[in-house]
Amino acid sequence: MKVHLVFAHPNLDSFNGQLRTTAIDFFKENNINYSISDLYQINFKASADKDDFTYLANPNYFDLQFEQAHALQNGNFVDDIKREQQLLQDADLIIFQFPLWWYSMPGLLKGYIDRVFSMGWAYGGAQALKGKRILVSTTTGAPEMAWTEDNRGTIIDIFKHLFIGTFGLTGLNPVEPFIVYGAKRLDDSQKNTCMIEFSNYLQNLSV
Repeated sequence: MKVHLVFAHPNLDSFNGQLRTTAIDFFKENNINYSISDLYQINFKASADKDDFTYLANPNYFDLQFEQAHALQNGNFVDDIKREQQLLQDADLIIFQFPLWWYSMPGLLKGYIDRVFSMGWAYGGAQALKGKRILVSTTTGAPEMAWTEDNRGTIIDIFKHLFIGTFGLTGLNPVEPFIVYGAKRLDDSQKNTCMIEFSNYLQNLSV
């Protein structure tokens, strides 16, 4: 099994960063081939724009989907997009590790999807990621009791655009998300328990 971990948090020492480290330690201990993209740490560009291409097929009118489809056929994506597409395509399991911010993912991760899940590659005539499993591992600020259908909505409700829109359109196969509720309220003992639970969860995915 090959795993690609996409990490979207600006602080490696954060609780999300600790979950990232837990995953890496698990992969190493179990001789699992893995790769990682630390989006904030590598200053990954968030905006999908003209700079995603070494040249434009139509310099007179910018159409992102048209340029993405053209770039796929003509090799004029910039290097960071090419690299990420290859890492994703090589993986059997993809992990998105991020905090819940304003009922969504950090903007940088949304930008990653905008740029890397390109027209003609991830959707629109081809599905390079079809059938691959994807795990959403996320943390919330509010405790679990706050995330109910009649209150804030469940995490699955909130991420309908991600699970149905993005994953559904691209043919990705989402597994049960790993969610740590009220992360900032946890003491060290509770955090350690979460790390053990995450390792066990990854073990179940890898068998």
